Amino acid sequence: MTFTVADYVLTRLAQQRVDALFGVPGAYCADLFGATAAHGITAVVTASDLEAGYAADGYARTKGLGAVAVANGVGVLSMINAIGGAFVERSPVVVLNGGPSCAHLDKLKKFDVLFSHSTGRPDADLTAYKLVTASAVRAEKAADVPALVDGALTTALRTKKPVYVEIAEDLWTKACPSPTGSLSAAVPPSGTEKQLAAAIVAQIRAATSPVLLIGAEVQRYGLADRVADLIAKLGVRWSSALLAKSTLPEQGNGWVGVYDPPHSAPAAADAVEHADLLVTLGCVFPSGYAHLVTGGSDHIIAAYDGKVKIRTGAKQNAEIGALVTALVTEAAKAPPRPSPPALTSPAPGPPTGALTYRGVFERIAAALDASWIVVPDIFLGVYSAANLPVKGRDAFLCSAVWASIGHSVAASVGAAFGSSRRPLVICGDGGFHMTAQALSTMARYNRNPVVIVIDNALYAYEQFLVDGDYFTHPGTPPTPYLTLNKWNFTQLAQGLGLTSAQSVNTEADFDTALAAAKASAEPALIAAEIDPHDLPAELP
Repeated sequence: MTFTVADYVLTRLAQQRVDALFGVPGAYCADLFGATAAHGITAVVTASDLEAGYAADGYARTKGLGAVAVANGVGVLSMINAIGGAFVERSPVVVLNGGPSCAHLDKLKKFDVLFSHSTGRPDADLTAYKLVTASAVRAEKAADVPALVDGALTTALRTKKPVYVEIAEDLWTKACPSPTGSLSAAVPPSGTEKQLAAAIVAQIRAATSPVLLIGAEVQRYGLADRVADLIAKLGVRWSSALLAKSTLPEQGNGWVGVYDPPHSAPAAADAVEHADLLVTLGCVFPSGYAHLVTGGSDHIIAAYDGKVKIRTGAKQNAEIGALVTALVTEAAKAPPRPSPPALTSPAPGPPTGALTYRGVFERIAAALDASWIVVPDIFLGVYSAANLPVKGRDAFLCSAVWASIGHSVAASVGAAFGSSRRPLVICGDGGFHMTAQALSTMARYNRNPVVIVIDNALYAYEQFLVDGDYFTHPGTPPTPYLTLNKWNFTQLAQGLGLTSAQSVNTEADFDTALAAAKASAEPALIAAEIDPHDLPAELP
């Protein structure tokens, strides 16, 4: 039997433990989907192109590498938002696009005949994806495929960013040699790491109140154990950015909480903002962190994107894995400083009264155990989600920097395939409107996320930013363009294939609904009805 281009691509993916291909199949990539089963890969057909991108992103964050294929033009351009978020937040997704054949391109050039889904510009998809990937390439001949695919996958593994591979639609079934050798994700050290580590550790030991802030690259590059060892050997206080929440278990000496400005928990804000030396390790900073990083460069050491910047000095090359190893070695040369015990969250009390934001998050906190991966959306409760007492490592997934609403519901589809934990989604109703169809994918593939929707018929986060006085004056109407059409969430969920869906408005009923959802092996939806004037406890 002929080994084909599709076989080559899928073999390389399977070698990296990829066992799901997300997408909405179009004719241009049909042969790729048709070959998946022979390679032990499940073709997960989603309800929209955007969902496919988010799902592949959620899978990549939990499994290490994701893959997605949708129709050229209409599909990949619809999905570009999801891949933009993966690029910003260091999530290695492989976008596989069935592109136009040479014959298509020739007819376009000579006769202005548009191939299917064409804009009339032959490189539209390729050009667009160059903006949101670490590598974007096109294969026009079968002979090109091995080198282009291997190069793209290697780039994804090394940079932890998405890549784009466009393969002409008539190539999938063409003969292709089998892969040889294995792909290496190793990034060679720069040779500066030991020297930089000595300087950094010396400055930490000389500081009075140093803090280590952990970023997403620590998780993406598999450095959590080494960083935990570093913290222990230094005796340093530590925090994490929201994107990196639960990269390490949130316990142990020195833990001060998640730093998520401008509404961080007081202990985390005080520790990070008043540190006389802040070492940020693998952090990607959104605008909320601007005041911290622009106003304190004279006392910040930053390591990210293959660079190290010590205070106001110039950036220097340094591979983060080699740097962390060197930091651990250097830290072991002297005993650790005494560090305070970990910050602990107060135990939630029993359920009382009507549901509020505070009540929803307290009830979730009471129910959390090591079986869950919490997947909050970007909504008014995201600052509450930052303080949830998740259990263990890799128990949290969020679009914390790109901040695209609706990410959570669709990303949980991918997480349900990529993680051994069960996704617990917490989403505003505005974000849920964006990707509600993902419930259908959960039901079709027997995946069991539990989706909690905050039902207040309002784009509440935008209302808070546009006119926060609304929340302190109960009789005030909301900004008209921020109101939502009120959905019947239970009927919608049932129509999309969920048998477990209910709406609740008291803490006691919420507890009962969440316990029932956890006891079931099926996906579930809980609509939590709250007063639209209510605010989370973390907001003024």
